[in-house]
Amino acid sequence: MLYEHGSFVMAIRYYGYKVNLYLLNNFFVEVFVNHKHACIEKVTLLDTSHSRMKFYSDQIKLPVEIQ
Repeated sequence: MLYEHGSFVMAIRYYGYKVNLYLLNNFFVEVFVNHKHACIEKVTLLDTSHSRMKFYSDQIKLPVEIQ
């Protein structure tokens, strides 16, 4: 569903993961890809209180209401 109906926003490197950020029905969704094992390890809603937000905000301008 995410790949068919979501919009890819950007990707960041976060420790051993490539984290793909998607927008789906007004929600931001993170997909954690472990390239070492060639698998998706986690799919979760974006936690706007997590320090990972800095990685995103350094690269793109996110809407004020989620910062």
